Amino acid sequence: MEHNDKNIDHINHTESAGEVWSKPKKTALLLVNHHAGTGTAKEKVFLLIAELAKLGYEVITYPIIPSAGITSEQVIKEYLTDKLGLVACIGGDGTLNHVVNALILSDNAEPSKIPIVYLPSGTTNDYARTLGLNGDVEKLIDSIRKGMVYRLDVGDFAGQKFNYVAAFGAFTNVSYETPQDQKNFLGYFAYVLNAIAAAPSSLQTRYHLRVEHDDETEEGNFIFGAVSNATSVAGFKTQALSEASLSDGLFEVMLIKAPDDLMDVGEIIRSAMDGNFDNPYIRMFQAKEVSFHSEEDISWTLDGEFGGSLSDVNVKVLSKAVKIYTEA
Repeated sequence: MEHNDKNIDHINHTESAGEVWSKPKKTALLLVNHHAGTGTAKEKVFLLIAELAKLGYEVITYPIIPSAGITSEQVIKEYLTDKLGLVACIGGDGTLNHVVNALILSDNAEPSKIPIVYLPSGTTNDYARTLGLNGDVEKLIDSIRKGMVYRLDVGDFAGQKFNYVAAFGAFTNVSYETPQDQKNFLGYFAYVLNAIAAAPSSLQTRYHLRVEHDDETEEGNFIFGAVSNATSVAGFKTQALSEASLSDGLFEVMLIKAPDDLMDVGEIIRSAMDGNFDNPYIRMFQAKEVSFHSEEDISWTLDGEFGGSLSDVNVKVLSKAVKIYTEA
């Protein structure tokens, strides 16, 4: 990810390597989702802990076990104090989503002051790819050592927060309906298989919507819609997305209208994925805020997880709401 100096903060760190160890004065909270992806990041947990300790952090580590009540939200709520220096998480984009929600929705601290370390180990890692994160612990530690954190926009979806995409329509349910064991075994191919299986029903479903943004209103039947802040969505990259800024206070909105002939759908989606928006069925624009209104509930996905079924929803940008370390 290209960095804009205006969006980078500097945090001073002092490394104690070679000196007599002393009790750390700051805390790093490490959350590990061992179910995410193929689990390849597990071997990096100790390395991350060791390097953070060298930087003077007392590292408190928790596995994410929702069935036992151990969630990102609960753990962060308990440890959000003035002593907390950073929150690290190992998992997929969904894990990061939970961390961001926990920070922003907490009453205990200002989320924009607590930087996040994200070590991706999910299946598709759309947002990690956008951030230029490849799971390289040494590069992340070097970034922490240099004290460089990047300020990022966050989306507000009817009170819920998302990092890179809120979407409805064709194939959007694939990410959260694909069984985890299939994701682990097949990786992104599992998504493709499930998308193919869902294609007949997904492509025939139309959503009649009224969309409002920037004093404009448009109404029609759509098969897909997305509000995004990423250079890659669902494993695909487009030119428009690749040129998107992650901290400009604007999100990219894509709407795909339903064609009269179902046979045209494949060509329309291919055009969208290739970044070719010279198509009457594809609408692409930027907005700080956009509202969707329908006569029926529509299922949404937020960062690859189920976001709820709503008939009316307002989506807006929270400008530079969080800080995150990227690989130096």
